[in-house]
Amino acid sequence: MKRSADVMETRHILVCRIYLILALLPHPHQCLSVYFQNQGLLYVALGRDLVLLTQFQITPTEKILMVTWDRETEKGQGKVRLANHQDAPGNPLDQKGALFRVANISSSNYGIYTITVTDQMGNEESANIHVRESVAAPVASLPLLCEVANDRAQWDSPVFSWLVDGVEVSNQTANLSTDGRRLYVSGMKGHNYTCVVNSSLGTSVTYYITDSSTPSQSNQSCEILCGVLLAIIIVLLSGYLCWRCNQQRTNGII
Repeated sequence: MKRSADVMETRHILVCRIYLILALLPHPHQCLSVYFQNQGLLYVALGRDLVLLTQFQITPTEKILMVTWDRETEKGQGKVRLANHQDAPGNPLDQKGALFRVANISSSNYGIYTITVTDQMGNEESANIHVRESVAAPVASLPLLCEVANDRAQWDSPVFSWLVDGVEVSNQTANLSTDGRRLYVSGMKGHNYTCVVNSSLGTSVTYYITDSSTPSQSNQSCEILCGVLLAIIIVLLSGYLCWRCNQQRTNGII
């Protein structure tokens, strides 16, 4: 009996120590976080709309109760509260993310935008993003894409080269992609674009011819048209002079 009592007492002491250790352990920390879908800088032109998208990460036991938006200058001055959204029965907060929109943006709308989310335990997490003015719109470019069928195994990669009106071009004379597949024709005045593909499988050539004529062709067409018009004028003038002479002779005879 004494041995049984000792075993029970030992178990009781062990259980007490386990509870004590668990009580001393730190409680699991919250995993609340927020981040912008677009990282770093954002550029927006005057008069355009700004849309900021954020996503939340929370544990199943967490719930976001408040979302606030603030804006300040890049120098950290003039902080302004833009919005304060709280979770309510009739208007619950989206627990996955938040959106903030500025329509017809003006110069006073540029700066650092900060979103702060608060959960039911009072824990807060923030994220910010810089919004600057886009002074010039990006330059649009129209590329010609050269592709080859990848239906047979080969040991090497295709090598692409381009000719414009029969003259081979490179990155020094034209805008080519790194792999050479794309030729950006913006600013070019070519008429015949040729792509040559070389590999261990052989050589393949394809062409793209624009409808617009080259400057030399345009000048030649203009010269021909002017010559035809001049010839017509000369013929008409000669006919008129001959008719006048005949009229004068007829009047003199009469």
